[in-house]
Amino acid sequence: MPEEKENPKKEKKKKESLKKQAALEKKKSAKKESEEKAVKKKRMIKKRAQKEKPKKSSEAREAQKLAKLKPKKPQFRGRFGKNSIKRKNKPKWVKWRVPRGKDLDKTKQYGRTPKSGYRTPKKIRGIHPSGYREILVHNASQLAGIKVETTAVRVGARVGRRKKNEIVKKANELKIKVLN
Repeated sequence: MPEEKENPKKEKKKKESLKKQAALEKKKSAKKESEEKAVKKKRMIKKRAQKEKPKKSSEAREAQKLAKLKPKKPQFRGRFGKNSIKRKNKPKWVKWRVPRGKDLDKTKQYGRTPKSGYRTPKKIRGIHPSGYREILVHNASQLAGIKVETTAVRVGARVGRRKKNEIVKKANELKIKVLN
């Protein structure tokens, strides 16, 4: 008699364990399906073309050394009131405006006035800190006549992803450095 009472308990436990296993299998299958969907989505999204880093020429290295030696210039600030009000990171406040009228009593605290002696040397003028001369490009056909040793390319801001990928791929083939 006591053996017959234990059997129904064991059967209940077995049924419960089977239910748990079925629930776990459902969860696993749902996870696999969601992972497969994620993989499909990743495949659907177009990948960006990877930029290659070509070796620098000796001319570019020299230009980079010269650019590091360039003296620091004072920051010429605009004429819209006191410095504490200005937000220096916005271009409106950084650009220089000639002081007129009420602004003529400017002192040193408002920034120095620009003079002819502040211009950069001719060898360094227009050179990117990486040592290359910078050229703005809007399509892949503009990469044709570029000197690889001394120039680098910057893709225009309004160029879309597809065209930018084409430009980067062609630049990689020609071994031209892409700055952005």
